[in-house]
Amino acid sequence: MAELLYEINEGIGWIRFNRPELLNAFNPEEARALVSTLQQAADDDAVKVIIISSVGDAFCAGDDLKVALEEYPRIKSGEIHPIIDIVEDITESLQEIPRIIRKARKVVIAAVRGYAVGGGFEIAIDSDMIVAAENAKFGFPEANAGMTITGGASKLLPMIVGLNKARELVLTGEFIDAAEGYRIGLVNKLVPLGEEEKEAERLARVIMTRAPLAVVNHKRMLQNAVEAGFESTLEMEKQTITNLIYTEDYGEAITAFGEKRNPTFKGR
Repeated sequence: MAELLYEINEGIGWIRFNRPELLNAFNPEEARALVSTLQQAADDDAVKVIIISSVGDAFCAGDDLKVALEEYPRIKSGEIHPIIDIVEDITESLQEIPRIIRKARKVVIAAVRGYAVGGGFEIAIDSDMIVAAENAKFGFPEANAGMTITGGASKLLPMIVGLNKARELVLTGEFIDAAEGYRIGLVNKLVPLGEEEKEAERLARVIMTRAPLAVVNHKRMLQNAVEAGFESTLEMEKQTITNLIYTEDYGEAITAFGEKRNPTFKGR
């Protein structure tokens, strides 16, 4: 049985975790496969939007701890290299995922049901948007497992939910449900169980009707705005406004204001 499913359906690249018996936890090979598949979808002109989802009751439970459990006795005996190689392997894959998503000239949506914890939570927040079923659970158990987060989560999580909430989630390791995720702005859409893929597809179809250059530039602009220094953001704003002064729509707005009527915009 394939442990990662990939198909293209009418412009949508569907990537699904497929180890339901292990809550879709992954080992190093599967993490590398996800990186490879994501890059393939990002590079494929036939794919307009990417949706990451799952088979079974969970989105993704992160690292398969059985691998670490099998190797731990070797740490105690002094043979530390095997497990270090495993950890570095998975970490490199988890850090490559946000790089691919951020560079991709298309939107990536996570459709989450059940547990999205550890690395699974990281993959969800790496995505551009999250659609969550009502039974979704998000959390970072790393603090209770002698580990720390990766996948860009230490940067992305505070950007999404704010620094204080990010501290709470990371330092306590407590899970939150989908309703709380929606309340704090982590989740974009909250839907009944079984509707998460349908809603993710609906969003994808809406995005696919928009101007492709507008979509990719909006994605880049938002990313740059939250990462750039304040002065750089001000400069970007000034350049944009200066360019808009020469558009027909700006002239129409000024004329309509003077004539005390509603403007008629043409998108030029």
